[in-house]
Amino acid sequence: MRIVVCSMNNIGRYAIEELARKTPVVGLFTVKERGKLYMDPTDYTALAAMLQIPLFKNQDINAPDVAAQMRALKPDFCMCIGWKQIIKKHLLEIPKYGWIGGHPAKLLFPGEKVAADTLSAPGNEPLNYAIRGGYKKTGMTLFWLKEKIDNGELFARGEIELDAHETSATLLEKMGRLTAKLVLDNMAALLAGRPPRIPQQHQEEQPYMQPLKADENRIDLSRPADETDALIRSEYYPYPRAFIDFYGKRIYIDHARFENGVCTELKVRTAGTPWG
Repeated sequence: MRIVVCSMNNIGRYAIEELARKTPVVGLFTVKERGKLYMDPTDYTALAAMLQIPLFKNQDINAPDVAAQMRALKPDFCMCIGWKQIIKKHLLEIPKYGWIGGHPAKLLFPGEKVAADTLSAPGNEPLNYAIRGGYKKTGMTLFWLKEKIDNGELFARGEIELDAHETSATLLEKMGRLTAKLVLDNMAALLAGRPPRIPQQHQEEQPYMQPLKADENRIDLSRPADETDALIRSEYYPYPRAFIDFYGKRIYIDHARFENGVCTELKVRTAGTPWG
């Protein structure tokens, strides 16, 4: 079984390590640099070298030369885990059995209803939305890619509980470890060529999550403390930090902690980039 993986953040890193122990990962595709990405990408150079996986860096996964590289690897499956670009039709047709993608939210099985305390929406930046939205639970869903975003049949799913001080950094690690577990739990079926294909229960109660922009990290000190707390926690590295504009100076919040509506810890800086 030959598998190709596309990943640009640590959600994929854990899954790659598990996959490489069980089956040949014949190629790892990632980005050259952040570019217009909201999240700072993971550098996979050392991991790929350690696992002896050929590494392909690009800025457009759908470019003709990238498609040619992928086609030459003759994959049975392709997986995009922790990936931000839409996989277009000419790439979807390359692997023998199709593409499995990951969405860091709890998409619904047939007959399931939306739970008010659980993020189950499709779309962008689900880690940030889970924290900003005050959700108690979210999840990781692996599904079969189609041309429409987050729309395919489900492969596997797991649930994650968010604690009161959850940050985008801690949630990213939880997502990565859960993704690895889901891949490992379903590895036998995957390698046998009989992986799960479960119809997805689509819903409109939690609308599509729109892309976030850097200026949406601006802190409005007139807002309630719990809202400010959630905004700051949702923007820990690898995301651009929340900030305050103060008399022409941008102040980035690298760390904060709130207890009972009061800020008890605060670390700020006025230099560097939004990512650190």
